[in-house]
Amino acid sequence: MNIIPKPKKAIEKSGRFTLSASTGYYMDTAFAAQAPFLNSLIGKSLQTPPAACAQNDAAVKFLKDETLPEDGYRLSVAANAITAYAADRGGILYAMQTLRQLFDADLHTGVESLTAPCCEIEDAPRYKWRGMMLDSSRHFWDVAAVKRYLDLMFRNKINVFHWHLTDDQGWRIEIKKYPLLTEIGSKRKDTEIHGWKSLDMEGKPYGGFYTQEEVREIVRYADARNIMVVPEIDMPAHFAAAMAAYNWLGCREIPCEVHWFFGGFVPKHMNWPDWNRSACAGKETTYEFVFNVLDEMAELFPAPYFHIGGDEAPKDEWKKCPECQKRMADNGLKNVDELQGYFNNRVAEHLKKKGKRLIVWNEALKANNLDKSVIGQYWTPQRDRYAEKYVNGGGEMILSKHQAFYFDMYYAQYPLTNTYKFEPAKVGVKEEAQNRILGVEGELWTEFIGEQEKLELNTHPRMEALAEVAWTPKEKRDFKDFMARMHHEEKALEKLGVNYAVDEVAIPKGLISRLRTERMFYTCDQHVEMRRNREYRAKQSE
Repeated sequence: MNIIPKPKKAIEKSGRFTLSASTGYYMDTAFAAQAPFLNSLIGKSLQTPPAACAQNDAAVKFLKDETLPEDGYRLSVAANAITAYAADRGGILYAMQTLRQLFDADLHTGVESLTAPCCEIEDAPRYKWRGMMLDSSRHFWDVAAVKRYLDLMFRNKINVFHWHLTDDQGWRIEIKKYPLLTEIGSKRKDTEIHGWKSLDMEGKPYGGFYTQEEVREIVRYADARNIMVVPEIDMPAHFAAAMAAYNWLGCREIPCEVHWFFGGFVPKHMNWPDWNRSACAGKETTYEFVFNVLDEMAELFPAPYFHIGGDEAPKDEWKKCPECQKRMADNGLKNVDELQGYFNNRVAEHLKKKGKRLIVWNEALKANNLDKSVIGQYWTPQRDRYAEKYVNGGGEMILSKHQAFYFDMYYAQYPLTNTYKFEPAKVGVKEEAQNRILGVEGELWTEFIGEQEKLELNTHPRMEALAEVAWTPKEKRDFKDFMARMHHEEKALEKLGVNYAVDEVAIPKGLISRLRTERMFYTCDQHVEMRRNREYRAKQSE
């Protein structure tokens, strides 16, 4: 059975069930809102979709069973009937997704009938946090592109959409109290191209942002698919777009521009010492700004979590700033790391009043004074003993380790096996702390991803591998078995028009070729793998 992610327990039996226009289905009243998904996921493949009917007349039934775990389901496919059980809408939707794959629904259009193998499946996720992040700051993705991303997440039973909405290169969400954030902060004068160590520019302005109504539309769309949207407003670092709009947010009120480059190679070449600055953690006006932004966003995002980044925060300015030094003295803070801890704790306290918990990247865990309610997200490629200490000492963690889950990186550096074979123990999480791992998340940063073709190349089949790490028990996972199922899944991705990476790209071979790709990726050509993928797929279709 070609199911991704692989179920917790599945037994294939002899025989097949046939679904046609004459097949009636029944949906428990608790799942009435999910009924339209049956036809959108499966029924659209038929000339005439199945119709709803009374329970006694239905060959396909979706029933409530409150004993099942969150997002779990039980599925029985016999030759004459299908019965799916779940305790919640997530479970019933995921049962439908499994049926979608069992019927190979995406491979057919307008047929008279579909068949699925008889089987018994008991399934539930390994982790409650099964996430994908999309960076809409570096490159802006319109509502249609975001919805497509959500649809592919839903297909893989991924339930958290981490939405990176602000960074140095653009502020992408409307904040009514501070209109300059989008009037100024959403636009940059140019865009760096060709790689991290390139000085080349595209040669034209770039911009875009989401209105609050568009945000609500996306949140509703995600929620219908059992996906929680967790926003990220990066602070106190990666704050140039905000400071370009309101320069009083910095320790020194000096001119600031929305960055048109990625990283420090370009400003170093320009001999620009003030390009990388954090918001002032001493001024009370900074906190007023942050709280006002959070208040508006809390109305848009009902999720009980809020991400503020907190990574890569330069603190040299804080060491010289009179306001920061006074804040430290008044609150008995020993160093600037504790000042960031103080900053984060105030944000966390404000969010608690909104019924939300704060999430930060693992660099922010260095502060000894950080409130234990804060959730860490471990991303850095190098070992972080502070992150290990945090989770092993009682803190909660989301794992996004760079080598496994940074999907913007090229496959020659981080092949698919890095993602599929990831386990928390590899990053120092002790056995007794495993229950404090909320889950795993893939990160799609878009500094050099500006088109749908490359976004999907970098995401698939990594998203499918992540889904299996997040869902399937460790002892049930096998890479060769996954690849066999993935090759079948590629047929569906083809029909859906998804640009997945073929084996030659996703599982690169040859050290010389990989080193050559690395040099090109960093210095002159971030699209080298995309071109190779086109060539391989063209050969496959001949």
